[in-house]
Amino acid sequence: MSVKIQEIPRFIFDELLVLIGEKTRERLLKLIHKEEEESDFALSIENYIRNIMNNIFFNDDDVVDLLEIKSTYHRRRQLTKKNWYKQLKKDVESKKSTSIHEEREVLLQFLNSKSADASFKEMLSNIKDEPTFVQNRLDEIEAWANDTETRLTDYPYLESKQQYQIEKAFENDLVYIIADFLKNAPRNWITHRFKDLIDNPIFADGKAKLKGNVLFDSEQKATIIYDDYKMSDNRVLRSFISIEENEEVQLDKMFLLDETDSEILEHIIEHRSERFYTDKTIAFDIRPLLTRIYGNTSQKAYDLITKRLQKIGRFSLEGRTTGPNKETKTTFLYNLFEYVIVSKEDATGRRYAEIKFSDTLHQQFITKQTVQIYSHFIHRLENRLSKILIYAFQKERLDAYLQGRKMKQHFEYSFFSDRIRFRSKRIDSNLKQIDASLQEFKEANILINDYKRVGNGFEIILTPVTESEKADFFTAGSTPFLIQ
Repeated sequence: MSVKIQEIPRFIFDELLVLIGEKTRERLLKLIHKEEEESDFALSIENYIRNIMNNIFFNDDDVVDLLEIKSTYHRRRQLTKKNWYKQLKKDVESKKSTSIHEEREVLLQFLNSKSADASFKEMLSNIKDEPTFVQNRLDEIEAWANDTETRLTDYPYLESKQQYQIEKAFENDLVYIIADFLKNAPRNWITHRFKDLIDNPIFADGKAKLKGNVLFDSEQKATIIYDDYKMSDNRVLRSFISIEENEEVQLDKMFLLDETDSEILEHIIEHRSERFYTDKTIAFDIRPLLTRIYGNTSQKAYDLITKRLQKIGRFSLEGRTTGPNKETKTTFLYNLFEYVIVSKEDATGRRYAEIKFSDTLHQQFITKQTVQIYSHFIHRLENRLSKILIYAFQKERLDAYLQGRKMKQHFEYSFFSDRIRFRSKRIDSNLKQIDASLQEFKEANILINDYKRVGNGFEIILTPVTESEKADFFTAGSTPFLIQ
């Protein structure tokens, strides 16, 4: 493996702690980290997880197969659970005193104490019948042993096991959780969006046609179809496509970039490797993209995604401002990709895309003129506006943190119209779309704590920048992909 454990983004441990769950964390503190103060437990468990990941998932000598690791530890877990059940049942049948009998004695003592109220006594009335109580517990543990979803550390009598067995039980559960978590991980946990693509309405809120204005570019010696989108403050964004020689122009089939193209671009950036840093190129298996965008890997989906990639590759963007004397100034001008190649591998039948980014965008990435965000946030969104606005809100959060501003801000309608190319000219209709997007952010607890409509804008309380984000976004070095 080329990745070091120290290079894993900090937030991954936050995610794993949630997956591990409070019950398992409490038992880990009680049975493994006995000497730890509760205040030091968070750091202690993070180090514990790091050690497991370092030993199991980041071995320099081997290629890591996540599915094999998950299957192996699942089999071990189920076998151990069944062995523990069989041993307990054997001890009961041999008339030995077991953990079940010890539990019953403790409950009997409590039942006879003054602490037990009437409802509790009613609930524990069956413990006086020892054979029934013991058999009920055996049945419960048999069900636990056969359930493929239960953990080893869910065993009710875990404390009765030897210390090495307890440690192995926790290790087994955690390795399984980590392997399951990583198998669905993006190649890069942190994705980037170029700031020019955030601060301008590059993407429309759905499928929108290019207006079909035509001109001849004398420098490129090519015919160009373009569309101008007027923004606030005398600004205009021009989107245009160069028509290749002898190409039949079909204006009714020329479409602007939309939220699907934005998601495709995010997917491409997510699959960057070291090659992107050296020659601006990203190559990737196209099947996961087909599944993400269309939900299947059919020939039709393949044809559609190929057209989408080629469309993005042919797009160029120009920002213009008009001054007080009506002079026009170009603020930026660039294309997104230098080329797009979609090919099929004869031996395997797999389809791949190779994308080479333009010098301008690549330079923005290298000079960190991008906004960083965790990839899994984007995967959790469904609203078409949310998939575009997420980068704008992330930029606002990070800027507020760096500038020491409050996270409660007022966003006028112009903030949104300067970042999304709305198809409708009706502000009320667009504000309803924005409201639905903000509601999704709030309900998903992504970037927005709360919001309310105020006139033709919104008062929004953005979530504070987390300690993990501070560590992952504002420290030296990069956060490369985890698993090759």
